[in-house]
Amino acid sequence: MIHALAAQNLPPYGIGMLHYQFVPDGENVIIPKRLRTFRALVLIERPTENAFRQDVSRLLVDEGCLYMMAWGQDCTLWDDSVDWAVLEKFDYDVPDQNFVMTTWHDEDTLEEVLRYAKVDATQSYTDAKLEDLLILDFGTEARGAAIEALYEAVE
Repeated sequence: MIHALAAQNLPPYGIGMLHYQFVPDGENVIIPKRLRTFRALVLIERPTENAFRQDVSRLLVDEGCLYMMAWGQDCTLWDDSVDWAVLEKFDYDVPDQNFVMTTWHDEDTLEEVLRYAKVDATQSYTDAKLEDLLILDFGTEARGAAIEALYEAVE
């Protein structure tokens, strides 16, 4: 089961408005409590089970994600999963202020998707500014410092 845990429990790597979290295989996703409305960038470099993907998608929607970008392996499945999670949450009648924009980036480089997250994906469907970016990294090893450097280099 996926839980939103308090930030003091296994906190993600936080840098200003960027919150990085490496998610080892079999571990829970943690949404920092300080995030209210936010963007999420999901980096997928290993297989994820459908049930886990659905649980994480529901968690993102429940915790205030208003813009989700997926990059890497099966990123289109993540995009669809978040779309279904928001539709199910609101019984297919999603209020504009709760609409979650989703994109997938199966042909972009990591640098390109980080640029998109920093420069283009900055507002919700209703044009509310989204300052916080949560990066969930489903890779093989933590790389917070490298992601931070790439993100900071984007202009």
